[in-house]
Amino acid sequence: MNSPTTRRLVLATANPHKVEEMAEMLADLPLTVHAAGALGPAPVIVEDQDSFVVHAVLKARGIARWLQGRGEPGDTLVLADDSGICVDALDGAPGVDSAVFAGPAGDSAANNAHLVAQLAARGRERSPAHYVCVLALTRVDAAPLPRLPGAAPSEPDLGIFLARWDGEIRQERRGTGGFGYDPHFWIAGPDGAGADVQVTAAELAPADKHARSHRGQAVRLLLAALPALLG
Repeated sequence: MNSPTTRRLVLATANPHKVEEMAEMLADLPLTVHAAGALGPAPVIVEDQDSFVVHAVLKARGIARWLQGRGEPGDTLVLADDSGICVDALDGAPGVDSAVFAGPAGDSAANNAHLVAQLAARGRERSPAHYVCVLALTRVDAAPLPRLPGAAPSEPDLGIFLARWDGEIRQERRGTGGFGYDPHFWIAGPDGAGADVQVTAAELAPADKHARSHRGQAVRLLLAALPALLG
């Protein structure tokens, strides 16, 4: 059972990079953070819709139902992240298919190579782009949540937090940090001055990336709302 002062937060993702980033950003809260897969053979939630919000909700509710069936306390929180990158020159692709842009068996290297190839096929060296992050929060027992400041309108059992990070996708890659499309996502330098995009997300220190990224923005909305839920 959870202690009166510490709640369990289960992340509905199989992506270890997302688990690491989320755990870092939530480290100061009275929560113990776990990946769903660390608690048992978590079900695979089918993501076949065309909406980041819908996918995040499907994952949050699906993992919550699975945990309920395993006897998890009802007040355990489940947080799902659905995120991706939308490239203007590709009509918003890869979008919700960001994780499988090169095919179901592809990895980040394959996805990045496919992205670069798609830009090249359109005669583009670069294009405006933005990352999207949707966080969906629910309880294992699906009880209604209190009003959460900063959350988007949603159903009573859900807290939805939305954010985006604007930049530019380039064929040129740089940096070894981050994950996903970060080596090709160019943004203003660390001081944020000027209009020139000078660094990639993969070149940012973790703290700087958290301060600026789509996921960091969404988590800050979540952090501002959680006192209403944990108090």
